[in-house]
Amino acid sequence: MTQQDPFDFLEQVLDAFIDRARGELEHRLKSWRVDLAKKEIHEVLGALLARQVSLATQLARCPSIWNDHVAPLVLRAMADVYISLIWITKDPVDRAQKFILYGLGQVKLQIEHRRAEFAGGEPSEVEKAAIEATEAWVNAQRLIYLTEVKLGSWSGVSTREMAEQAECLDFYNLVYTPFSACTHSMWHHVAKYNLRECANPLHQYHQVPYDPDFRPDAHYLYLAGKYLQKALATFDEWAGIAPPTVTAFGELSSGLDRLSGLIEERERSAKEIGDEGGGQETGLAEPHQGG
Repeated sequence: MTQQDPFDFLEQVLDAFIDRARGELEHRLKSWRVDLAKKEIHEVLGALLARQVSLATQLARCPSIWNDHVAPLVLRAMADVYISLIWITKDPVDRAQKFILYGLGQVKLQIEHRRAEFAGGEPSEVEKAAIEATEAWVNAQRLIYLTEVKLGSWSGVSTREMAEQAECLDFYNLVYTPFSACTHSMWHHVAKYNLRECANPLHQYHQVPYDPDFRPDAHYLYLAGKYLQKALATFDEWAGIAPPTVTAFGELSSGLDRLSGLIEERERSAKEIGDEGGGQETGLAEPHQGG
């Protein structure tokens, strides 16, 4: 019997995950009763859910970034979305408005920075049109001269305090904080992934910069699916929506288990036939779960 190619199967898993994730978003939007008197809640929570789907599906489309260099950037953004989502649901009217007004204020500030850049000169027609279009976008939601610019956190508290208030401090400690090292290129990330010991023993084993390549690790895709599921489950509990019986994360987990088996089978077959040329190498790190 012909063995299924792991790459072909992985493509099927990714397509199914993306389709199912988008279907789950559509299911929530159709099941959610909208109160137009409080449309900010629908817009903010709906946008955050859609953002979580976008981040998970975009990561799924790019196996080349399933590595320690790039994947944590996406996963840290997903952690941000999750903490913001659950925190807003605790007081949706006030916190959704805060989220919007802070964002509009930041756009106003960007416009002023752009205008300052042209001080003493004239912007081109293209640049002028870009500023006017951005102003129009703000004005369509709130008159720009009434929009207040605030500095600091949009919520008025730190992300850690948001996590405490939202009762997800463990998620903050185990996900948000560790992935922040990659996001901010902190020492405990760059020292681990962009330095290696000098080969010359006379140089006192000092560390030298390098840019390593990593095999794609499907564990990062698993985590993206897991964080998407957490966001969807949080929303379902708050909105009182019955989740679908089959989930994108459930299918992804099953698919990655099967992929792991296919990789093991291929490597075992290669060993048995003595494939010294390495033609059976998949180029993928074997999927694992957890985290």
